[in-house]
Amino acid sequence: PHQRRPSSQKQQRQRAYKRTIVGDENPLTSLAAISACYRVLKRNSICICFTDVKHVGMMRSFIRDYTDFKDTHCLVWDKVNIGMGFGFRYRYEMILVLEKGKPKYNSNSIANVFTFKRLYDLKDHPHMKPQGLLESLITHASQPGEVVLDPFMGSGSTGLACKTLGRKFIGIELEDKYHQVALTRVAS
Repeated sequence: PHQRRPSSQKQQRQRAYKRTIVGDENPLTSLAAISACYRVLKRNSICICFTDVKHVGMMRSFIRDYTDFKDTHCLVWDKVNIGMGFGFRYRYEMILVLEKGKPKYNSNSIANVFTFKRLYDLKDHPHMKPQGLLESLITHASQPGEVVLDPFMGSGSTGLACKTLGRKFIGIELEDKYHQVALTRVAS
């Protein structure tokens, strides 16, 4: 009989990166959520959208043509190490900052490049963000006691950042397994 050899750590990481989440295959899912966020966000606040560089143009066009948000900033998350693939491989992700009204930022000298090492232990969620990155973004754009909405809660990293920074948090997650992970992480 044929016996399977144990896979290497590299092969296990490759499989982890190929996991998908509900709505991940269609960028229109996030665009619909962005539209809905405008309605529920209070005046003079921001919406932060993580996206792949290949979707930035389409997203900005949609935002300009179909929402009332002002597309004011495009930030870069430098992940320190390059990603999977071949040739010229990405080591960054784009972050769009959309404004409703005229938000006040907590500093007038915020760099548009944030350097935080990508997470490799993605057992909780395939798109986990470093808590430090989320804390930096939340700190620049909100005050203690304010409410932060995350319509793609995933494993609850935004909730943890809010808890650390003294912000209130509302998270939305479609997949029950990730919702349970988020509840456990935020409660601990």
